[in-house]
Amino acid sequence: MVLKSAAWDWNGVLIADTCACLDADNHVLETFGGTPVNIKQYRETIIIPAIDFYAQHGCDRDELLANSEKLGEVFHSFYEPRAARCRTRRGAREALKFLKANFIDSVILSNHTVEGIEFQLNRLNIADYFAKILANSELDSSMKERNKLEKLARYLSAKGYKGSEALIIGDSPEEIEIGKKLGLTTIAITDGYYSTPRLRAAKPDYLINNLAEIKQIVESNQK
Repeated sequence: MVLKSAAWDWNGVLIADTCACLDADNHVLETFGGTPVNIKQYRETIIIPAIDFYAQHGCDRDELLANSEKLGEVFHSFYEPRAARCRTRRGAREALKFLKANFIDSVILSNHTVEGIEFQLNRLNIADYFAKILANSELDSSMKERNKLEKLARYLSAKGYKGSEALIIGDSPEEIEIGKKLGLTTIAITDGYYSTPRLRAAKPDYLINNLAEIKQIVESNQK
């Protein structure tokens, strides 16, 4: 089998922004009458769409839906300045360089915004490693719905890639679920947004602690 494409989740995977997102989500909870959480509670309860997470912690779902644009603005205005100080995760550059050298397209598959990701890619000087950004155009999109599966399915179809020719890297059960539905090799990385037990329960093909481990996974799958 020859791998041709690698789909990367963005938040908590390529960029080490878990604490920045925790702070922003707590800001949303406080703004809409919910109860803030600590990092352990966050990793045990975070879920997409984010409205489900906020409702878990005391926010009124109807109020959130009625004010979805404000919700997106509250989150992003708090998150972006903090994300601008975040670094890439350990092993990210090594893995991206290896994939590019082996002619494997890297694409970003994210619930975040295209604009926000493009800014960070340029700031971190890693934009040239990516063939495509599959993300949202509206600030409140990930607050209300999940759409990553459809985005990736369309991309793979347009490129003519089979599921067996691609892999997906994420820090949540969502990427593992997407990968299984599309027939991709699934790789989950710990210490992002989701707890390790939640990732393990989703049964990825590989569970790693450092993105540099992707090199060995790819080499083993190319044989």
